[in-house]
Amino acid sequence: MAWAAGTLTYIVAIFHRGSLGVAGTMAADRLGIDATLLSLFSAVQLGVFAATQVPVGLLVDRYGPRRLLTLSLTVMAGGQAMVAGGTSFAAVLAGRALLGCGDAMVMLSVLRLIAAWFPAARAPVLAQVTVVVGTAGGLAAAPPLSAALRAFGWGPVFFSVALATSCLIVAVWLGVRDAPPDALRSGRSGSPGETLRVSLAEAWRQPTTRVGLWLMFTVHFPVQVFVLLWGFPFLTQGQGLSATTASYVTAVPLVVTMALGPVFGVISGRRPHWRIPLVLVIVGATSVMWGLVLLWPGAHTPLPVLFLLAIVLGLGNPAAVFGLDIARSGSPMHRVGAATGIANIGGYTAALLAMMLIGVTLDRAHATSADPGVADFRLALATQFLLQALGVILLLRLLRRRRAGSQGQPLP
Repeated sequence: MAWAAGTLTYIVAIFHRGSLGVAGTMAADRLGIDATLLSLFSAVQLGVFAATQVPVGLLVDRYGPRRLLTLSLTVMAGGQAMVAGGTSFAAVLAGRALLGCGDAMVMLSVLRLIAAWFPAARAPVLAQVTVVVGTAGGLAAAPPLSAALRAFGWGPVFFSVALATSCLIVAVWLGVRDAPPDALRSGRSGSPGETLRVSLAEAWRQPTTRVGLWLMFTVHFPVQVFVLLWGFPFLTQGQGLSATTASYVTAVPLVVTMALGPVFGVISGRRPHWRIPLVLVIVGATSVMWGLVLLWPGAHTPLPVLFLLAIVLGLGNPAAVFGLDIARSGSPMHRVGAATGIANIGGYTAALLAMMLIGVTLDRAHATSADPGVADFRLALATQFLLQALGVILLLRLLRRRRAGSQGQPLP
């Protein structure tokens, strides 16, 4: 029951997170903003998300997931209401910042629930199942939300979403318990008295925490950039697809996540030594597919190739959960929230940097024209290669140092 209620909250959070992906063009028209300012919406949301991961992880360890999940729904409902009623850039930006803050509390709380309620051997699979089920929220934020916005408009749709979110607050408060009753009675679910500063320092000192951070930095951001912001404009303005077709292409990574998430969970639980090689293969495949799309001769890349790109990008979601598994498995129960919070920063920091870099490059590339063209999008999206190369270098460097310091002992 506790895990189910937490997963429901995750569905809501993913819906809110992806809602701007299909509303980006409408937001630009409604507020009269350019690509740089449009990218700032997602950048601020992800920036708040990333900046609050460590505090949220510490608070989950200290106060428990029940309180954090309830607070997250309250904050997200308020944020979406601000987006719905906002007619200025500043108002909508503040709303997206609140959505990022509420979103930041959810996954770490659910991971803490899984660690408290289920055996360690089942945790990787349940973490992936949580992502799979939550991805349904992302799917709801693609074609159906796009159709609703076109039919009913910005305000009615987003106010309805805010109202539905607020209705879940009581259900989650009643449905979530931080740990099984026997654990609560014996005190096994709590922290052994560490201060927040000591908890943070010890979590960072654990090598598995840093491995998880750089793994997520490297593999997670391309799919977020595509689904959350730049995939839809690239497909419609840069590739000439209709809004309906583009919404289906941007939904493909979420379908891949749902289909393969449990498989990746089994791999993480039963073949942990496969995790790093598999991540590196996915990073390489992502680079190859983006290179193929961006270097394709002619104005537009064939639709099957774009679908193949979306499929490969979708592998980044379940692969990123490997980073959370590594951070969690190397930490004691009372520091799971802090360790996974630090690791989770990696993917969202990289996504924030990539979104801003693409937006700035796109504006500079088409400064003399009204709308960005194919060449402008190709140049802007190619900046992702810089971040992927940086992530691979730092991850391999850390792994090399860890092997030297632990006599080749594998990750837990």
